[in-house]
Amino acid sequence: MINGDFNGARLREARRFNKKTIAEIADMLNVSKQMVSKYENGKAAPAFDSVFTLTKELGFPREFYYAKDEYSMGSEGTFFRSRYTSTQKEKVPAEYSKKYVAIIRDYLNNFLDFPQLEWSLTGKEFSPEEYAKFIRNEWNLGEKPIIDMMNLLEEHGFVVSNVKNSSDKVDAFSSCVEINGSSYFIIMIEGENFSFYRQQFSLAHELGHWLMHQGMYHPQELDRDTYRIMEDEANSFAAAFLLPQSKFSKTVSNPKQIDFYLSLKKIWNVSISMMIMRAHNLDIISTDDYIKLQRQLNYRGWRKEEPLDNIKRISEPIALKQAVQILVENSIIEGYEIPREISGRYGIALPSGMIEELTNVEQGYLKYTQPEIISLKDIKIKKDKLDGGFYGKA
Repeated sequence: MINGDFNGARLREARRFNKKTIAEIADMLNVSKQMVSKYENGKAAPAFDSVFTLTKELGFPREFYYAKDEYSMGSEGTFFRSRYTSTQKEKVPAEYSKKYVAIIRDYLNNFLDFPQLEWSLTGKEFSPEEYAKFIRNEWNLGEKPIIDMMNLLEEHGFVVSNVKNSSDKVDAFSSCVEINGSSYFIIMIEGENFSFYRQQFSLAHELGHWLMHQGMYHPQELDRDTYRIMEDEANSFAAAFLLPQSKFSKTVSNPKQIDFYLSLKKIWNVSISMMIMRAHNLDIISTDDYIKLQRQLNYRGWRKEEPLDNIKRISEPIALKQAVQILVENSIIEGYEIPREISGRYGIALPSGMIEELTNVEQGYLKYTQPEIISLKDIKIKKDKLDGGFYGKA
């Protein structure tokens, strides 16, 4: 019997989010691949025990499969830093995570005022170098080193989230997502196996995409060569933004010595390899000197891990985390009610653990805690103790 309430599109979403094939779901449910296709296309509905298996194995609650979207959504495509080395299967979970983050942020906007993005700063006909100078001026940064890109972007209204369980081949990605008419620029940092200094560059790279390419292109529709040009532009912007030409050039007083860049790393908060590249692009060092420094990077094994990489911790996004904590700790809403509220408002039941990860709150923060129940017997024992029973009556 077909249950018309079952949403087959949600099964497809949960399957693809978990990087499962139709064949793997069929084995999981002990049905044919054709039957799974019928589930996903709304031509059949799985039995109760099959739905129970889905909730257990795919991580989404039962309500997820029995609801429809109660929100409008638009997206202009996603800029993946590793578009050609990562497969489509690896990108799909990232796309869903981006959507979930946008929904969570939109929900939190009902309670709190976040910094607003200045969309008027985007789309100007500047070179990457010019844009770096422009945005530094707009944000009153001068030419000083950027202490923390994560904090800087959140202060200016970007939505940043760290996903810890996705592909090693997808380093970072970003996109504008519109939920119910409100636009958010989402930046996702994936994984934990990278340094603070690499994170600095990744975030500056995504800032470059927002400034130079947002609203102008659909990334997934571009050919390989055009996409690479856009990636190169974002890389050039990141280098110019993190290492402003005039000030950086003055600090590179001994550019041919690789150990000198280690001292500069503490000042500029970027990798040694990036500074060497920037020094070459600014003609501070010759091509021959650049090649020699690259060989030294290889010889010392600094391609994979540079000095200080394992000492300075990566930054964690805090805007969504603080928003959730403000609501819960000020008793505006109970933590366990947040997943319910999102489900009720948007028609999508997200696992509490997923919301905790995407907002960077500690695991278990949004779970219902059963209040302590005190029996009448316990109350009597405590009363006897207060009356002297614990020590014995006089």
